[in-house]
Amino acid sequence: MYEINALGKACPLPVILTKRAMKEFPNEDLNILVDNEIATQNLKKMADQLSFQTKIEKKGVSYYIVHLTKEAIHFDTVSEPTKEEQPLSIKEDGSKTVPYIVSIHSETIGEGAEELGSILMKSFFFSLSEQEHLPEKIIFYNGGAKLTAQGSPVLHDLQAMATDGVEILTCGICVEYFNFEDKLMVGEATNMYRIVELQSTYKTVSP
Repeated sequence: MYEINALGKACPLPVILTKRAMKEFPNEDLNILVDNEIATQNLKKMADQLSFQTKIEKKGVSYYIVHLTKEAIHFDTVSEPTKEEQPLSIKEDGSKTVPYIVSIHSETIGEGAEELGSILMKSFFFSLSEQEHLPEKIIFYNGGAKLTAQGSPVLHDLQAMATDGVEILTCGICVEYFNFEDKLMVGEATNMYRIVELQSTYKTVSP
């Protein structure tokens, strides 16, 4: 059993340290010590993708042990297909569409009038929700993270797209920074390692 002390380390460091340990000790089960719940969630998602069983123990107010038990070694199996491997969607008329994601880093679109930028963002998400070809995922970070929280002006459109199968992902560090862990209204928290992974894999749209 190999132990990783990630106490005091913000995401995505616990995930990165764990992936390194998986490569260095491929036959070992792992214990990861972390001090926040979002880190445990991110570790579980990664473990699920790599076929590890996960057990999470809460030892204190901000002390968790994440146990990862190897089922099978699939470390070389990436969690998302490469651009070349991504399947094309074929419409009824025979035309092809490429899977894409949307990346949002602000509550508003553009610079200048903040009120206008907010109106444009509302219009963007309404227009996006009406597209025949929806994104695979929508990623939110920095100020954009607030759009997935309670009171968001675009929450209705986000929830509608989530119902249609669009994965909504919000930066976990941002959720903690803006202190709305209990007000995240759609989708789930993720980490910057995963965000970079997705942005480098999919065609990315950012308004």
